[in-house]
Parts: sequence; structure tokens; C-alpha cells
Amino acid sequence: MRRALRLAALLACTLGVLPRSASAAATQPTGVGALFRYWSVSDHNDNRDYIAYWAPGPFHVLLEVWDYQHGEDQFRPEVGVHLRDFRRSSYTVEWRHENHDERVTFLSEQVLSDHLVGKASIAPIISPDSTSIVWSVGADYYWRSYDFASLDLIHDPRGNALWAVPMRVRIATERNDWIQASFVPQSKRTNGWALDAKIRWLRVGFERNNRYDYTTLDNAIITLGVEFELPPPGR
Repeated sequence: MRRALRLAALLACTLGVLPRSASAAATQPTGVGALFRYWSVSDHNDNRDYIAYWAPGPFHVLLEVWDYQHGEDQFRPEVGVHLRDFRRSSYTVEWRHENHDERVTFLSEQVLSDHLVGKASIAPIISPDSTSIVWSVGADYYWRSYDFASLDLIHDPRGNALWAVPMRVRIATERNDWIQASFVPQSKRTNGWALDAKIRWLRVGFERNNRYDYTTLDNAIITLGVEFELPPPGR
């Protein structure tokens, strides 16, 4: 209970100092979607991952269930607030429940030029007996409305202090249909890669990871889902 109160106070204080942009929020469409991700794990304890999300303007709510073949299942809700300033730079505060831990992420994406966006985040992960800090820095380079390449550096102190360098390239249409390729080299020989696509309302993807999440296990993840964009109210 004390941990939950500390998180609530932290979020309230942070939201109080974020820049407001009510007019921009009113014009943002509402995103809704649902995904099913099947994790095939090398120890045969596969995970059926159910995700539903709702993003009305500057907020988002995500509900996720990890349904393992054996052992304890997990309910992983997430709530986030995303605000923009007059330069279209963004500021995000996000809370996520992860099994027995609570993660609070503070993220900013700063518009540096017509094509370049710089990113930085810090995420305390509060466990019953300790607190770990995950941080990241990175950049996105846009050459058309929705086409971009990104490079990030992430440090996670859990396990054996993992370093990851996610690299992504997305090619999109003006309707924001897209295909994305990702490669994630990591320390401790834990590389991963993924191919994802959105075609109108359909989402599909395939992901492969070796020695994931500080284990000696490999996994392959198949994603299938739907995603819709609803117009702002009054339109």
C-alpha cells in the first residue's frame, strides 16, 4: 500500500509540472486496438499474450495478460499521459504494473530539426525489496511524414547489467500503413530481431530473441491484431 501511495504522489507531482497543450489534445484522433502475441519459448512454457489499448488524445490505457502454459499468469495494466509543447516536442509519464514490480517511466522526445528527434527516458522499477533504474537515450530521423530510422541505447541494471542498442527502420505510406524492421544487439549475447507491419486496420509481426530477459531461453513471437483510428469528437 505504501508503495502504491508513493507512486500516486510521484505521478501527481510530475503531472503538475508538465506543459499543457489542450488545443493540440482536442485535435488528436483516438487510437484503439487489440493484439494477440503467441510466445513460443524453448522450455515449452509458452505464453499467450493478450493486449487491448485505448488512446484518447493525450492519454492511453493498456491492459495486458500473460497466460502461461505452466506457472503464475500475470496481469500487466499500463496508464500514460503524453503532452506536447508549442514545438511539438513531447513529454510522457507512464505507470505500468509488472508482475510484483511497479515501473514509472519519464520520457521526453525533443524536436531538434525538421528531420531529427532526440529522445531520453528514465524508469525506476520499484520491487518489494529494491529499486532499479533503467535509462535510455536515442534519436529518430524522419525523411517523410511517417518514414523514419531510429537508434537507441538502453541500460538495464537488472540481471547482469544489460546493454541494448535497438535499431529500427519504418517505411510508411501517407495513410500510415507501414512495414518495420528491427534489430536489437545486446550484451550477454542476447540479440533479437523483428518484422512488423500495419495494413489498414490489420497488425502482423514476427519476433525472435535468444537468451531473453536474463535467462538461457530463446523465444519466437507471432503477433496478430487490429488497430483503428477514430476521428476527434465533433468531426
